[in-house]
Amino acid sequence: MYPLNPEMMAQIQKFTQRLNTQPDPLSVEQTPDRKASTVVISHIEMTLDELFFGQWKTENFKWSPVANEIQGSLELVVIHPVTGYEIRRVGAASIVIMVDRAPENLAGQERNQWALNPSNKKPNALDMAFPKLKSECLKNAAQSLGPIFGRDLNRKNKDVYKPFKIPSAGELPESLIARLEVGILNGDPQAAEAIKALDAHLSPEQKTNLETLLTNRENGN
Repeated sequence: MYPLNPEMMAQIQKFTQRLNTQPDPLSVEQTPDRKASTVVISHIEMTLDELFFGQWKTENFKWSPVANEIQGSLELVVIHPVTGYEIRRVGAASIVIMVDRAPENLAGQERNQWALNPSNKKPNALDMAFPKLKSECLKNAAQSLGPIFGRDLNRKNKDVYKPFKIPSAGELPESLIARLEVGILNGDPQAAEAIKALDAHLSPEQKTNLETLLTNRENGN
């Protein structure tokens, strides 16, 4: 497969830049323990709707109990609005099963054992907690798409998106020209299509050389 043409590269890059913007301040709240920040699920889902035109879904939601917690994972599937390609991101999270308050006379290991005993679970403890697990998995998956979903909210060392310089006319790298030449010599039909797509970005010399190779190939020379 040959590289995308510069026009589409520019569109993809513009969309990627949008993904790498900061989240709306109104979408950010403190976590319940007030030790970190998070983008609330309503804003995560709405932003997915806005950026991907509603073309997203979740699949393969899985969960399993571990002591007094439930861990889960799911796949977030989005359709890239420029390329139309499907993108998948795996999200994982866990929740604690709420239990009744431990008796005051318990301490240390006995107190821990109280929390691990299923018989001490609060009635209907999972009515709200289990849906929260799915929401947290979705948030975790969405964060991998970009900072707009809260990816860097709690990081001290943050990288910054550096857009690739898209070549203009006459600036196509020789490595790409060499691949096109090899494709022509091997009779690859995609080579001719790639040359047409890149026509406006070929220097006169590059265009002449490639067209000569194509003509010679077609004539069996």
